[in-house]
Amino acid sequence: MIIFICVCIFAIVSHLLICDFLENQYSSQDTEELIEKAIENVNPNIQEKSIDWEYLKSVNEDIIGWIEIEDTNINYPILKDNNLFYLKHSYNKKENKNGSIFTTNVNPFEDEETVIYGHNMKNGSMFSNLDKYLNRDFLNSHLNLKIYTPTKNYEGTIFSAYSIAIETETNNIKQLSFKERVEYYKKIGKGNVDNSDNPTKIIKLSTCSYINAKTRPTNQRYYIIASIFPIK
Repeated sequence: MIIFICVCIFAIVSHLLICDFLENQYSSQDTEELIEKAIENVNPNIQEKSIDWEYLKSVNEDIIGWIEIEDTNINYPILKDNNLFYLKHSYNKKENKNGSIFTTNVNPFEDEETVIYGHNMKNGSMFSNLDKYLNRDFLNSHLNLKIYTPTKNYEGTIFSAYSIAIETETNNIKQLSFKERVEYYKKIGKGNVDNSDNPTKIIKLSTCSYINAKTRPTNQRYYIIASIFPIK
């Protein structure tokens, strides 16, 4: 009986591990195929890209942008999400625990602050690289990002990175004006990056953090803040 129970447990665990591995593989392959079909490097020297938005919209109308941070694995479509559907679904609407990179903003990148969410996956995908930004050397060498949209492209400069509890962050910023939030982000950020004067638009990248986590799922988040400006 003991042997039978052990065999059953082994079979279940093996099944879960295999399913987890395959799901990660499918997510990675799907993203690579999308990049191959929709994105062309026009000028690799300056990381200029041409994106086939007509094709992306044919795949999913909810794709409203693309985010890329050089020298990281962050190179993904951004989905517009109204009900957290993409928390557990990939850009092609297939159920997948890796989820998608998404925003719930009503007017993404037109709002003063656009929040972009992604999972912190153990396999290194999605927004897992954001935890590295609490390392000062990594932060200072990975300050630049790009946001592409059908109507306008943006260059971004990261000026703040920190980990904090969701409720604490919500309470800290809920009464602040946009300018006051920018000052708050500058002061709370790790690494003392002073490269943002008076931004008119910012993005806030958010993913799970396990620093000082007291709940499961974790109540902590990494927040990476960047000013963004249209590419002319």
